[in-house]
Amino acid sequence: MSTGHRPSRTVRLAVALTTTFAACIAAEGATRLIDGYKLWSPWLTSVRPALGRTPDVGKWVDPRQAAAYVSELPVAQGVDREWYELDPEPRRATPVDPELDRRYWTAGHELPSLYEWNAQFIRATLCTGDSSAHPYLAQQFQRLNDVFVFEPTDGEAYPTYRFLRNAHYPTGLVTNSFGWRGPDLPLNKPRGRIRIAFVGASTTIDAHADPFSYPEYINRWLNRWAEAHRPSVSFDVVNAGREGILSNSIEAIVRQELLPLRPDLVVFYEGANQFWPNTFSARPIVKLLRVMDPRSMLETRSALAVRITSALAGSKAGAEPYKPPISVQWPPNLDEYDPQIGDPRLPVQLPRIVGDFDRIRQTLVGVHGTLMLSSFGWLVYPGLVVDPRRDTLLYKELNERYWPFSYAHMRRFVDFQNRVFRKYAREHDLPFNDLAAAYPRDPRLFVDSIHMTPAGVKLMAWIVFQNLVAELERRLDARSLPLADPGERLVHPAFPETPRKLIPLDQIGKKCRT
Repeated sequence: MSTGHRPSRTVRLAVALTTTFAACIAAEGATRLIDGYKLWSPWLTSVRPALGRTPDVGKWVDPRQAAAYVSELPVAQGVDREWYELDPEPRRATPVDPELDRRYWTAGHELPSLYEWNAQFIRATLCTGDSSAHPYLAQQFQRLNDVFVFEPTDGEAYPTYRFLRNAHYPTGLVTNSFGWRGPDLPLNKPRGRIRIAFVGASTTIDAHADPFSYPEYINRWLNRWAEAHRPSVSFDVVNAGREGILSNSIEAIVRQELLPLRPDLVVFYEGANQFWPNTFSARPIVKLLRVMDPRSMLETRSALAVRITSALAGSKAGAEPYKPPISVQWPPNLDEYDPQIGDPRLPVQLPRIVGDFDRIRQTLVGVHGTLMLSSFGWLVYPGLVVDPRRDTLLYKELNERYWPFSYAHMRRFVDFQNRVFRKYAREHDLPFNDLAAAYPRDPRLFVDSIHMTPAGVKLMAWIVFQNLVAELERRLDARSLPLADPGERLVHPAFPETPRKLIPLDQIGKKCRT
């Protein structure tokens, strides 16, 4: 009886490897389909929401969940804690813009394909090849074939972008006739109207899918407070925030977009996009160190890798992992606890930020407006322990994006930055919104170290509301508010009545070479 010819060991190994490879390809394909990624792209490119995914279980997503803190936090005189239950009017019911919906999903979940980019910023980046002024946003638009553009009123490259006007984005963001999140408002202030504008980045615009941003809650409560105590006044609130921008764009937004609306107060809240705490280190520490991490590279290409690392994160302890020590050589003549705000050696790009504060403050003088600075809230401190499953994004951000900085190292620079903000306000007699001092260090309120859940956003709004009421009471008693608006403005100079302008990037590139 013949046993037949048995395959060689090499053939059997090849068959096993081929079978395993095919199984991995099939598993990768199935995972991509389930998790909403493009099937044949070499990079992980999202094309729709994941099926049946319930991320961050245990986070406080329902805004009502943060109400427990409201009874513990102090309130301004005349504020009723029951007002916390009040929500703004629901956003207007409009369909998602079909053109934006198509671009969003065709571009692979790329929100920058829906930005209206500053044409001068694009020209400067493409024609000079220099993206150092804002590398993150420069990389964003260069991944596209064509872009919406606008011409800045001053011919400068900032703000780098803005949102389209009167648009309903597929992310849930609904913009008004000025391209800002929130309801429409008139160009000229009605009699008795006080106008407060909020500027910043992603922590001001807030997640597009959230029911409301923090300034929208404040608008509702301010008008309720006015009804109860100051019936002769009413409030407009502007949310001119947009994610990813730096202080130079915020300064340009105030000057070009907000000034024609004559805001009485401009609340500045931002402290992360220019924060990289490597100043005074014995050797430079650049972000490329983590870009080269093979785990991070694999996770940008494989849906399976994302699933596996997420599962492994749940098995880790929630304490801070070991990090190599970083020696900080703080200049002996730069007081860490009482800094000179004009010192050019200030860390974490503070000289640039302080310069933009100066420009914003001087811009607002022309309309008798006031800048209100804020301390910036971070969930990072020595000894922080998180829930590895619930707080996966928080843990990864602190220990991968900011690797190798320890929690103590980060806290040192966070506190210093807030001291500079506070001292700037004091030296220039500006009101100060000390959010960071009052906000609870509760991971259930945070998505990552700076962004908050919907419950965290509403609680943040409540704390800022208290600080605003105290300042408004002082100004109303002094009769410095409300201010009469001369009116008669017919058109906003930064927002002419022109259709959306979509331009191919190669068209701009060709002009660079002529």
